[in-house]
Amino acid sequence: MLAFNESLILFDITAKDAKDVIELLSSRMHAQGFVSEDYGAQTWEREINHPTGLPTKPFCIAFPHADANGVNQSALGVALLHQPVKFHNMADPEEELDVFLVFMLANRDPQEQIQALRKLAVLFGQPEKLVELQNQATLQDVESWLRNELHLA
Repeated sequence: MLAFNESLILFDITAKDAKDVIELLSSRMHAQGFVSEDYGAQTWEREINHPTGLPTKPFCIAFPHADANGVNQSALGVALLHQPVKFHNMADPEEELDVFLVFMLANRDPQEQIQALRKLAVLFGQPEKLVELQNQATLQDVESWLRNELHLA
């Protein structure tokens, strides 16, 4: 089961860069015991070699993640950024994308990861849903909206 709660959401934050966002999200996950202390470093290393930025419309997103090594319990962290940060495009690693929304996955089970990615992919393909998410007014609204859209317990 994918753990998700209000403290795994970074709402309207300003980050220096993609690495900063990954570190902020992984530290939230680590604080709750979902991942090991070095999960952020593992995720950043993977991001460098296998970028996760997607040129979605009306704004770009990224879904950084690492292997199951270092994951104690599957979890989802989300960052809604005040200003975009650069992630490299998954399909064209030379291209940098201005990312406003980051979904960080930590999955223990590969099958569970596939299911989580499927749910996120449906969301990524609907520009109006991304706008709805970006327009949520409070942290609680974001949590409620995501729980509903991604069918999280």
